[in-house]
Amino acid sequence: MHQEQYMKYTSANFQIHYLSSYTLLVKTDFIHDTLIVLDKEREIQVFHIYPSNEPDGDAMKLLGLPFQNVYVMLPSQSTVFIPGEVFRAEELDTYQAFLLDENKNRTEIHTLDNMNITACYQYDMLLHNRWKNIFPNAVFFTPFQAVLGQIQTHVPLQGTVLGVHFTDVQMDIYAFVNGQFKAYQSFEISNSNDLNYFVLTFCQAFYISLPVQKIVVSGIELEHTYALSLKQFTKQITLISELAYWKVDDGEVGRSLTEYQGTLDFVLCV
Repeated sequence: MHQEQYMKYTSANFQIHYLSSYTLLVKTDFIHDTLIVLDKEREIQVFHIYPSNEPDGDAMKLLGLPFQNVYVMLPSQSTVFIPGEVFRAEELDTYQAFLLDENKNRTEIHTLDNMNITACYQYDMLLHNRWKNIFPNAVFFTPFQAVLGQIQTHVPLQGTVLGVHFTDVQMDIYAFVNGQFKAYQSFEISNSNDLNYFVLTFCQAFYISLPVQKIVVSGIELEHTYALSLKQFTKQITLISELAYWKVDDGEVGRSLTEYQGTLDFVLCV
């Protein structure tokens, strides 16, 4: 999320006594937090962005409400992907060696059946502890679960496709070659020079020739500086596809929510 201004929107239809039918989506990074409340008709009732270290009064009120359906997207601290045909749960110690923290109690396992791969990963510990304390029964997930669950419609049987997902200070870059998942890595970035460097580094490491057939972006709009910079590496750049329908009365809010398409789709398509 790279917007300069924070946003606060509450629908005139938002009612506390309908809380049990609402879904709360939390997208947290290291700089901004975003709260999105949807009703059972998939209409956006609340959209609130605020500094992570300075939640305002309205954010505190929302976080204190007893939402029953809560989803929290957290960045991962480290991740390793294993092909489905070789993954063995009893060999977790082997995969653990590729993660930053030796504590196996922090390691999560998620299988992406549509790609026949299994991910072993760890959430950022401070963020995970913080949000687990606020919403102990929430469903937690990572950006890779959201974007890799949607990318298949963009992957042809021939050619190379890169995907790039952006959060506050991080980019996740992943690749498909001739329809097959190739790699996924995360990098910290602060400007377009960082972005260009890590795209080149990633492609060199995995023998990917540039320009690629297509780059699919998520977490930003196509007019963003980062998306414009990516154009030099591809013949086609596009936003990740919408899989789920949602609606909002406010046009400005609707435009801002395009950055959250992958996150919303993950929640609505569960």
